[in-house]
Amino acid sequence: MSNELPMLTQLHLKSFGLSDYLVKQIFRGLEAIQTISGFKEYAVADVRESVEAKLSNPKTKPESRQKLQKVLDWINGDSNVIKVDFLKNLPPAQRLEVLSKRIEDLEKKEELLSLETDKLLMEANKALKK
Repeated sequence: MSNELPMLTQLHLKSFGLSDYLVKQIFRGLEAIQTISGFKEYAVADVRESVEAKLSNPKTKPESRQKLQKVLDWINGDSNVIKVDFLKNLPPAQRLEVLSKRIEDLEKKEELLSLETDKLLMEANKALKK
C-alpha cells in the first residue's frame, strides 16, 4: 500500500467510516507535506504511526478500534484478496486473444455507458431549461 500511495488525506480515512472527530485526532500534530486542490496530504508513515497510537490507547471504543484496524490493514497492504493470474498457463498467443476480447467487451460497455450518460445529461439540461 505505502508503495502505491505515498500520501494520504483526511478524506481517505473518512471513506472508511471514521468520524470527523476521530479523523481530526489522528491527524492532530501531523505536518502536511503538501496541499493539492485544497486537500492537505500527509505522509503514509506518519498516518500509520498515528493510527497505531490510537489503537494502542485503551480508551478507544471497540467500534472505532474495528474501523481503525481496517484503515491500518489498508495502509499496510494487508487484504483477504489474493491476486491470481488465471492466464499464466496459456501460451502467449492465446493470452493475447483473451485479453483482446476483454478489451473489446470493455469498450462496448464504455460505449453503452457513454450513451446513457449523454441521454441523462440531455434530460437534465431539458429539466433545467423548464
